[in-house]
Amino acid sequence: MVKNDMIKAVASEAEVTNKVAEAVMDAYGKFLLGALNESRDEKVPLPGIGTFSVRHVAERSGVAALAGCKEWTKPAHDELKFTISKSVKTL
Repeated sequence: MVKNDMIKAVASEAEVTNKVAEAVMDAYGKFLLGALNESRDEKVPLPGIGTFSVRHVAERSGVAALAGCKEWTKPAHDELKFTISKSVKTL
C-alpha cells in the first residue's frame, strides 16, 4: 500500500476529506517523533494497534568469518521499537 492509498482508506473510514486525513496522519507522525525525542522513556500508543518506544542497544563486536576473520564493532545507539497489542496478535 502506498501513502495515497492509505490516506484514501483512512479518509473513507473516518468520513473526512483526503486533505484532513493526510493532515492528521502527518501531525501524528510529527507528534510521535517529537515525544520520543523529548523523552526516551516515553511510550506513545497507536490506539488499538500497539505502542512505540525507544530502546537502547548496547555496543556489539564480533568477527566476520566470511570476510577473512575481520573484527567489527557496532556502536551503542537508540532505536525505535514497536510493541504490538495482544488483541492484534490473534489476527
